[in-house]
Amino acid sequence: MRTEAERKWDKENKVFYGMYLMKSNDMDIITYLDTVKQNGGSVQGAIKEAIRYFLAHSGNNIYTNIAQESKTASDKEGPSLD
Repeated sequence: MRTEAERKWDKENKVFYGMYLMKSNDMDIITYLDTVKQNGGSVQGAIKEAIRYFLAHSGNNIYTNIAQESKTASDKEGPSLD
């Protein structure tokens, strides 16, 4: 049994997404994920890796935008006194 503190931590720090894949349309994805699983890999890890690869190679990468905003903010702080 999980404690109340564990349930609270999960609620504050985790998000769950689930999906169904159609055998008629998504067999390539199903086959790949089955292969990952059979080879002892993590299906969740494979999905995360694919999404991060997509984000890194798309023009809509929020992580790039966040890094650029952070750099702009630090540039406004003035020169370093090192």
